[in-house]
Amino acid sequence: MSIPRSQYDPRSVFRFNLPKLDVGPKVRQVGTYLSGALHAKPPPDAPYDTVPVHITFVDWIPAICSTLGFLVTSLLDKSHLNSAFSGDAWGSEGPAAWRARVVLFIGVALMAGGLAGSLTVLILKYIVPDFTSFLYYGGANVGMNAGIMMSAMILWVSQSGSDEYEYQLTV
Repeated sequence: MSIPRSQYDPRSVFRFNLPKLDVGPKVRQVGTYLSGALHAKPPPDAPYDTVPVHITFVDWIPAICSTLGFLVTSLLDKSHLNSAFSGDAWGSEGPAAWRARVVLFIGVALMAGGLAGSLTVLILKYIVPDFTSFLYYGGANVGMNAGIMMSAMILWVSQSGSDEYEYQLTV
């Protein structure tokens, strides 16, 4: 998709401008109640609570980090990464290249942290306490995060190699 030059901002790292959300004055209250609902647990004397392992928010944190890293790396404008410095200390595209590299590092670090976090959850929550009958939950978490990371790498390689054949998508 080609970006019109009149709307192109060389300081922007992403392909398009992210919208500014005006969410209103009640966001803090809604966020507080939503975060409380995410951490809700059944009472300890509940008769239906016979399973020793619960899927809590801790199990979701690695997937959230990996997904955010995937989004950051796939939204990055890759043309800024290859811009070199000119004869001076900073060229016309120099600061944009460094910003793009920092954003790429953050995205890859989020994906790597998600994978490492899922391995940590697998080891500390399922292997060490010897919940072998629930080991599938930790393995599925690791597999999901590894799949997100592999998907990001495949997408990066497939989009980086298509310099000859640009697809012009118009709606």
